[in-house]
Amino acid sequence: LYSGFFGIVGAYLWTMMDWTKKGFYKPAAIAAFLWRLVLTTGTGSIFGFLAAREGYGSAVMAPLFIAMSFAYGLAVFALVLLAFFGATGRAIAPEMIARLSRLLGVFVAANLYFVVVQHLTALYWPGKLGFERFILVDGGVFTLAFWTQVFVGGIIPMLFLFSRCVGSCNLRIGSMLVVLGGFAQVFVIIVGGQAYPLTLFPGFEVSYSFMDGQVAEYAPSLPELVLGVGGIAIALLITLVVSSFLRILPATLGEAGTGCCSGK
Repeated sequence: LYSGFFGIVGAYLWTMMDWTKKGFYKPAAIAAFLWRLVLTTGTGSIFGFLAAREGYGSAVMAPLFIAMSFAYGLAVFALVLLAFFGATGRAIAPEMIARLSRLLGVFVAANLYFVVVQHLTALYWPGKLGFERFILVDGGVFTLAFWTQVFVGGIIPMLFLFSRCVGSCNLRIGSMLVVLGGFAQVFVIIVGGQAYPLTLFPGFEVSYSFMDGQVAEYAPSLPELVLGVGGIAIALLITLVVSSFLRILPATLGEAGTGCCSGK
């Protein structure tokens, strides 16, 4: 899935930069979008098919991951766009800022909607009540991360993104909060979902001598931190180098506004 996505996106970029291939631009764009849906659906389905884990095993995981990818991808795109255009002195029209803000707000709202659906449906499932209490109430750092995702990464950003005074600073602050909430959400899904004790035989009581019913502890090691930060740094470096040598960014996106929090 990922190899195919890289190939399609490469072809899409080619049609964008080579005007002789303009006729293939729209088909390449549609193919990239559809493959992106397939890719994200596959990633979410991996967790949705894990019925042995109380935190997973839900059909809503696939659309949830699609909404997450839209929200966090657009937030990162907005931050990179604002940084590049600000550093090069290029203008962004207030209308473009408003469109990006509203669209990001819709994606964030969709993400929160699927989170609510995921946990409400799990609360009606007796076998998942323990996990839901763990995540929502007494899970310690996982509970803190979950509500950070909801408020810092969801509700508060929407106040900025749907504000009547739409500008680059509101978009920047909202995007940063969305990205922060994204890290919290991924932490809750991946680490929190596996930290909760696994029910080996549903309907039976199982006792053993090693960590009987205990919540697993996890702290990222230095190589893991370096790998995560290094991946982000490499992606930003590639973007910087490519945008410096190839004309993939427009010279302007309209005239900058002069109102509240205007578009430069």
